Amino acid sequence: MAYEDLIKSIESAAEEKKQEVLRNAEREVEAILREAETESSAIHAQYLEKAKRDLILEKNRQKFLAKQEVKKRISAVRQKLIDDAFSRSKEKISGIRSDPSYPALYERLTREIISALAGEDIVLHIDPADSKICSDVLKKTGIDCDIVQDITTIGGLSGTSADGKIRAYNTLESRMERIRDTSTLEIINLILGGPDG
Repeated sequence: MAYEDLIKSIESAAEEKKQEVLRNAEREVEAILREAETESSAIHAQYLEKAKRDLILEKNRQKFLAKQEVKKRISAVRQKLIDDAFSRSKEKISGIRSDPSYPALYERLTREIISALAGEDIVLHIDPADSKICSDVLKKTGIDCDIVQDITTIGGLSGTSADGKIRAYNTLESRMERIRDTSTLEIINLILGGPDG
């Protein structure tokens, strides 16, 4: 009987030990699950925060792109308005030769060329349509220079030094281009009421 009691005692101790191991294992599993849940929540929160940041960045990027597109379109409209204004101006002055004030204008343009090329042997480049008026201006002013009828213009003339190294442009087209280059902002202000429209 002592042997049976000993076996029962060993079995009872083994059962107790087994139960204790199981309880410890369950506590460890619960601790691991709680830790995993905490880590999972933290990871989820991190991903959620990153997703929010990414959404904000994307929203800001889209806003920036939309603003750039609007600015680009406004710029295109402004450029078209400027192009149209200069095109209309060019059309209006295309008949200037028939205006009674053209000889005085031509004389002034010629004097500007002569002044720009002072000290040089000057060659005037003119449109054949202006040959008479150019001769009259040179006679009136007493200016002596060569005349070459080799340009086509709506009005005005150009000049070069005899060696061709120095050039001065005073056609109405070149003057309009200079105005366009130097006065674009002012033109925008006049057309649209300010640089931002």
